[in-house]
Amino acid sequence: MTSPLRQDAQARSDSWSWPVLSLSAYDRTPFLQEQEQAELDRIFLTPRVLILEGSHRILHRLIQPVQDVLSSIGLTRRALCVKTIRFVLAEIHKHHSTFWTWTLEEWRESICESNKAFYERHHLKPSKTPHPARRLLVVMAYLLDILPDPMPLLEMTSLPDSLHTIFGRIADASLERMVALLKEYGYRKTRGSVGIASSLAYLLLRNRSPYLEHLTLEIFEDALRHCSRPVPTKYLFQISKALYGQRILPAPLPPVLGSRIRKSQRQELSLLSRREGRPEEDSIDPEWFSWCQRWKQQTTLQDKKLYYHMLKAGRWLKIHHPEITSPAHWDYALAAEYVAAVNNMKVGEWVTQTKRLANRMGLPLAPAAKSQQIQGMRQLLRDCQEWRWIPAQLNPDRALSIPRSIRQMIKPHPRVVSKDLWAKILWAAMNLQKEDLPLPNNNIPYYPLEMVRALAIVWCFAALRGDEIRRLRVGCIRWQYEDVMIPETGEILPKDAVCFLDIPVNKTSTAYTKPVHPLVGQRIAEWEQVRPKGQPEKLDKKTSETVPFLFSFRSARISPTYINESLIPLLGAKAGIPIQDSRGKITSHRARATIASMLYNAKNPLNIFQLQKYLGHKVLSSTQHYAQVDPTKLASDVAKANYFEQNLATIEVLLDQEAIMNGQASRGEVWKYYDLGHGFCTNPFWASCAHRMACARCPFYRPKTATTEQLVEGKANLVRMLEFVSLTEDEKLLVTEGIELHQALIEKLVDVPTLAGPTPRELEAQQQREAMIPVKGIQRFKKEKKLQ
Repeated sequence: MTSPLRQDAQARSDSWSWPVLSLSAYDRTPFLQEQEQAELDRIFLTPRVLILEGSHRILHRLIQPVQDVLSSIGLTRRALCVKTIRFVLAEIHKHHSTFWTWTLEEWRESICESNKAFYERHHLKPSKTPHPARRLLVVMAYLLDILPDPMPLLEMTSLPDSLHTIFGRIADASLERMVALLKEYGYRKTRGSVGIASSLAYLLLRNRSPYLEHLTLEIFEDALRHCSRPVPTKYLFQISKALYGQRILPAPLPPVLGSRIRKSQRQELSLLSRREGRPEEDSIDPEWFSWCQRWKQQTTLQDKKLYYHMLKAGRWLKIHHPEITSPAHWDYALAAEYVAAVNNMKVGEWVTQTKRLANRMGLPLAPAAKSQQIQGMRQLLRDCQEWRWIPAQLNPDRALSIPRSIRQMIKPHPRVVSKDLWAKILWAAMNLQKEDLPLPNNNIPYYPLEMVRALAIVWCFAALRGDEIRRLRVGCIRWQYEDVMIPETGEILPKDAVCFLDIPVNKTSTAYTKPVHPLVGQRIAEWEQVRPKGQPEKLDKKTSETVPFLFSFRSARISPTYINESLIPLLGAKAGIPIQDSRGKITSHRARATIASMLYNAKNPLNIFQLQKYLGHKVLSSTQHYAQVDPTKLASDVAKANYFEQNLATIEVLLDQEAIMNGQASRGEVWKYYDLGHGFCTNPFWASCAHRMACARCPFYRPKTATTEQLVEGKANLVRMLEFVSLTEDEKLLVTEGIELHQALIEKLVDVPTLAGPTPRELEAQQQREAMIPVKGIQRFKKEKKLQ
């Protein structure tokens, strides 16, 4: 469907036409007539001869096109018109032919490579000011459509001046409109404005139309291929983004990878070729490559990493099994051989790009990498069978299952950043200043400070994936504007105390909302206030919606590598710390694991289910890969568990210092009293007595009668101390369970000898005998009856 902008352009173009209308009316004979040659000789071989009216009649077919061009562009300065006509005739005299047949090199010779050479060629007084006739010669060649491609001639002069000369105020309006669009998208007014004018002038001149709406991607591609100067092509990327935002172009140009777009375009195409996995040096069989391409076009998986594992398998097949060129050729034997080969595979094998692997070349593949390699081949076979592309000759899930030796080594391993480094990174994110931002050649940061601040705070506090940060939308922050009571605890949250962040659909869950630190909302609000209002909405490929992305500047979202390659090194430089630690390079995803582990180990921690909702995971097992128990907290919890105290008990002991000093202790006298609560045990080996928790009242026992207790505890020379006693399993149960177990312990130890020798049963029998009253003779007293 034609956009409204193009319809408006079509309506305006109806009132505009090419300045020189009837080119077919001119006599384009290449050779000079005798009269023309003679007149030119008279004029230029004789000094100071003017071109009079008679000369105009003779040279009419040569002068008339030049006059029409000068008239069409509105040139009214008679002196300049006369000089321009004289310069044209002088060049015709030198070339001995009309300008209709001049080649590009002959035009270059006439126009000259510089202003100085132009003055010398026409014997003029040197001047630093460009001669206007030089540009008019280029304009004449352009409007008269003499050369197939006049752009090389236009590149020799000022393109904006030539544009203004040819198209006038219409072109000026287009240029002003483009500058306004770029300012709305965030491009600041810098010295690059001249370059933008030059780039736009080149596009409009090549398109032969002064209207922006007439530009197409083909014009941009022609500019990339044919322009030999760097300035006219330097700003094509920015212009394409502006036109794409106005729905004039279907897509912008690829991002600039170097200082010149033409060179960057070749690099982009080369990278695209490598990403597409095109066979390089016949490393993959063409038929196998076609199968992989067919799968890539058919699959609905958003993650295309498995595609590259399929290509890697194709390179392995090319060397070891060149006869296998299709997934239909696989059998159980080949699958077993492939799994064994993957198990022994090294980093850098069967890949074409090894530059980023230089530090790990030759090392064994990680268990997770081996699993993904096997999974890629399994996915290809399974899908080809399910889509009925090949017959089902084997069970891919069984033939290419992950070996147990590999599967057992794959475990959760969150690469948490240490607390000291993370604290410095947070400080750097909260204290970013304009001086900390990198400055390009124009000494102006590419991104505004407010945007970088918001991006840094979101990365440090929101625990989001890098893709989720890039896909945040304008208005994603919501504040709580009323007091809310938490039903479970009855606590009142005051208004504005909680900031909520809306997270878009991600790879594991639908869109959801999570609470974040208020600083996140403040930084995002600051960025939204200065964010250029003219940013066009872009397509969210995951949801197929056209939305205003939050971190969009100059009509483009931040690069997928910006956080890892630019933001994190920026924070590291600000904090004065390295961007890698013992666990490897600090990346955007490590912040997610760090925040999750801190929330899991906080003083009032989130449980694993709350953490699952906070991270937006669909299954609980995914959350386990992010939460790591802090060793310090673990040590504290172990200490609070009282493991040592559970196996030990303390008892109060009284030591008789007088008995120790005067030697009574060495003679076997009592010197140590264990306080049992109801009495004292005077045996120094009480700790090894089996009846210590249920005293059997052996001869070592001293009851706490009033006089004895005062006698023992009242001595001034008695010293109190606590002694740790190791408990048996029965005694632990006694301590924890209570009275019933105490009675059971007494019954269990009834026949166990005490330290004094007798068992509790024997002691009890002895006590009963001692308490028995002896009776020598008992006679029954009979009450006498009273006599009556």
